[in-house]
Formats: sequence, structure tokens, C-alpha cells
Amino acid sequence: MEENPRCKKCKRVLKSPISIARGMGPKCAGVSATRGKSVRARITRSSGIAYQSASLDQLQTPLFPGDLPTKRLSKKELYRRRREERRRSFEMRVPFQCGMLLPKRKPLVYTPLDDGSWKENPTGRVISHERLQEYLRQYRFI
Repeated sequence: MEENPRCKKCKRVLKSPISIARGMGPKCAGVSATRGKSVRARITRSSGIAYQSASLDQLQTPLFPGDLPTKRLSKKELYRRRREERRRSFEMRVPFQCGMLLPKRKPLVYTPLDDGSWKENPTGRVISHERLQEYLRQYRFI
């Protein structure tokens, strides 16, 4: 007489052909019942660098004085607002930040010059207005 196949961990009787082939039931194997995929907890170690909890970009300023923000902005909305601010700064010819220089994590700032071109800080490279505009549009900074 043939015995019913049992789970290797809890010794319950297995009914599903997948569980029989695996040798364990879905709970013991850590498999979700709906999709049939195993659930694994991933633990990643931190690099040890702590980021600021709230940067200047993430602080929500009210649209009108006296208005209180009701909920946090989505990443998409924050990105859109940063782009708008950069575009306004570019058009008004005021200095603006456009990323970070790695590995020293120095801010990449463009400063307008009197002759109509822009100076890239901290490298000191000078770029024409049209070329900088083309670059910023190509990489969707503005």
C-alpha cells in the first residue's frame, strides 16, 4: 500500500502536485499561494552614509501665504518643480544648481557671465548660452 507524500518540515499530507514535487507545502517552503513564487526577505547593508532627512527641495512651501501643505508631494511632482525652477533661473540669468560632481559630491552650479555665456563651477569651464540650453534640454534638466 502506497503512503501519502508528506511535508519534510511539518509532516502534513501534501495534496498539490507542485508541493509533492517540492517535498514541502507552500507555507513551509515560503511560497505565496496566489502566484507560486517564493517570498524572500532581502536585507541590505547600509553604506554608512546618512542622508539628510529633508533637503531644501523636499520642503514644501505653500502656494499662497497662510496656506498649509496638506500632504507630501510625489517624486514626480518634486522633479517637475525642480525642472521649472531651473528653467526660470536659466531664463532670468541667475545662478542655478544642476546636479552634483562625483566622487567629491560638489554641487554643479552654472553662473551667468556678462558676455552672455555661462561659467560652470567648480570646474571653471565657460559655455555659450545656446550650448548650455541644448545640453539642459537634451538631458531634461529644464
